Amino acid sequence: MPGQALSRLLDRLPFGRSVIDGVPAAPPQHLPHQEPTHVFQGFESLPEADGPRRLGTGITLLVHHPRPRPPRDHVLRVMTYNILLGGERRELLERYFATLEETGRMPDVIALQEASQPTAVELARDHGFHLTYQGRDVRRPVVNGKAILSRHPILEAAHFTYDFPEDVRAAAIARQGFVGELDEDRGALFALIDVCGHPVALYNVHHTLGDSGINAGQLWQLQSLVHARDGVPSIALGDFNANINVKHHYSLLPNPLRKHEPTETVKDYENRYGDVHPSVGDWGVGNIGDVRVRRALHALEHELPDPLRRARELRVRMPDGSLLRPDEAREMLVAGKCPKHSEQWLRLQDVADMSTLNSLPDGKGVVPATGKRFDTFFASHQLEPLLLEVDHSTEASDHLPSSADFQLRDARH
Repeated sequence: MPGQALSRLLDRLPFGRSVIDGVPAAPPQHLPHQEPTHVFQGFESLPEADGPRRLGTGITLLVHHPRPRPPRDHVLRVMTYNILLGGERRELLERYFATLEETGRMPDVIALQEASQPTAVELARDHGFHLTYQGRDVRRPVVNGKAILSRHPILEAAHFTYDFPEDVRAAAIARQGFVGELDEDRGALFALIDVCGHPVALYNVHHTLGDSGINAGQLWQLQSLVHARDGVPSIALGDFNANINVKHHYSLLPNPLRKHEPTETVKDYENRYGDVHPSVGDWGVGNIGDVRVRRALHALEHELPDPLRRARELRVRMPDGSLLRPDEAREMLVAGKCPKHSEQWLRLQDVADMSTLNSLPDGKGVVPATGKRFDTFFASHQLEPLLLEVDHSTEASDHLPSSADFQLRDARH
């Protein structure tokens, strides 16, 4: 189609965004609004969440733990984890947290998505974290629960709910053909933490899966929040519901010459994964196939670069606890170390692209490879990424925990 060809060309040009129909050249007029915050000293006086999903009333809770455990050292260790429907696999989730504690791998900061208030409170209280939490399942549209657990002091906390006009919502539902998650509001849970005397801003997000245009708009609204704290070292993290690996539509290098390269283009993804239909996430290329999402991500990465490209070390923790680097997995795939489409081959695909999705088996009993990195971090230049890890050693959710270690450049000594 001529229109698609033009879109693909403009996707690669620095001025292209401003002339693609429907792709904003700057953040839109719709901006997020701040919800009220209530502060608590300790967990005893917290109000109970009594909605059907126990998500809360929409008020942001900031809870200072009376006896927080100390951070491990001067390195900022952060995790993001979508824990599935309020922590549906509760026993596995608690076992995973216990393992992190026992093995000395517990991060200093954990951002949770799809968290219920009771689950977030219990994890924070039992493991010595300060907590900020926000969710809503009473009155007005649902906001799925998000939490930030921190062993560093939390100086400020607030939830910013994205603006979602009802006519935009109705149009998105009409495009999708059913309501699904589009009856929910989304937003960013903000926390300003004190890391060795330095403020660091965190933005925990869980963006929309069901409509790529809505997803792109949420990225622009997130950037408006980041701009409001200009100059403060910042991390945007969470479940972006778009494959962050994919940066462009295609590469000028032909596919045979890219076999040693990560899956960074729409064409790479189509050639390597095809029209995959996992039980989690979107089908095929998904939301990232929309040039509007890629353009919004490019703008976000200009402010907060993707650590995947800057980290000193990339690794995946395998189910048996061993560690495998993405480049090692990619070389094994290229060298034909295992039969194509075998179970080992599929798992190597996910390692090679640091997938964070944990699909159920398909109708043939095969767990598909998705190669999709939904759950990740974007961090400002003041934060040097030392390590990026995806943990395949737990089945506690349909997403996999992703962790990053950052060195605050002014806090090295």
